[in-house]
Amino acid sequence: MKNPIDWYDRIREESRVLWHPETSSWYVTRFEDVWNLLVSPDLGARSKDTFTRKMTPEQREVCAPVIDFIAKWPVFSDPPRHTDIRRLTLPAFSAAEVERVTDEVRVELDRLGCGNREPAELFEGVVRPACEAALAEFLGMDLGEFEQVPVWAAQIMQFAAQTEYHPKVMPRAARALADFSEFVLTSARKGRSALSARLDGAISRGDITESDVVAIYGQMVTGILQPTMSTLATAVELVSRGAEYRECFRSDPDTFVSEAIRLTTPFHFAPRRTLVDVEIDGKVIPAGERIVLLLVSANRDPRRFPDPLSFRMDRGQPPHVAFSRGRYACLGAAMTRQLMTAALTAVLDGQPEPLSPLRVVWNVGRGMRAAERFEPAVR
Repeated sequence: MKNPIDWYDRIREESRVLWHPETSSWYVTRFEDVWNLLVSPDLGARSKDTFTRKMTPEQREVCAPVIDFIAKWPVFSDPPRHTDIRRLTLPAFSAAEVERVTDEVRVELDRLGCGNREPAELFEGVVRPACEAALAEFLGMDLGEFEQVPVWAAQIMQFAAQTEYHPKVMPRAARALADFSEFVLTSARKGRSALSARLDGAISRGDITESDVVAIYGQMVTGILQPTMSTLATAVELVSRGAEYRECFRSDPDTFVSEAIRLTTPFHFAPRRTLVDVEIDGKVIPAGERIVLLLVSANRDPRRFPDPLSFRMDRGQPPHVAFSRGRYACLGAAMTRQLMTAALTAVLDGQPEPLSPLRVVWNVGRGMRAAERFEPAVR
């Protein structure tokens, strides 16, 4: 599968649901079905394990800590645990906290200076540090010590992308998790942000365990940092296309950002498990099966979004599924939107000359695509 997004688009046009033997999964491809199933009580969060059964006992032992860590992420947890964790963390995403974090990012962008940069430098010089500053502030981490966190996260996510045991990837991810866990618990004890203070208090009361806190931070790092970098990179590429796009952002930043997020859809799917038999388009998916809701395919469904691969302000802000939906909707969605607006404003205000056209270079995997850098766009 050289380009999974192309494959997801193709199967969407062939069928509403597809059984894929290689991944032992049912793929749901179209917007209306994905939209409805994201809030369906017929699906559970924890999908069927098709991974460890291929391993030797020794390999399972190496992988067990990382598998257990990922399984505890809120997005992969079912009620009542998921409900309890969401109730605990939701107040940390208040409008006041989001604004506080955004203000700190504006300070960091002023310090960095967005002007007089070569366009290709904007990714490492503006996009990445802006997103890292936001996440460090939100998690209550010292920005000066944050540098290793994305490295650990990338090593763990590389583990998650595997479909079989890899002798280098798996042990490296286990070591990264051990280092990440120690750093997270030290940061949480400082209580420097609303989130860290709430989690530290919950540990003290015995409401959650230290491993729960590490899992929550793990989901925040992987679920906020790289996706925000990717959506912001898309937005920078768009405003580099010319004055028309810059005016679109200036005149209606909310619609501009929403459409940039839809176009990006950095996480390609939401894996689920059928709790009962589920029928789609005459096909019955038995209870207990792994079902994959294709977010990226849904957001590119021409039945919902005419001319789906084009950036169009005239869509307004129709609901999309880049941030999922329902009880598993991304809590950081508002922060991502506000951060993108602040960073784009800084980029445009800081450039003495209009940006030269850029294009994002992507690292595309089955489960997500990540922005890596900017290159000059070929006219």
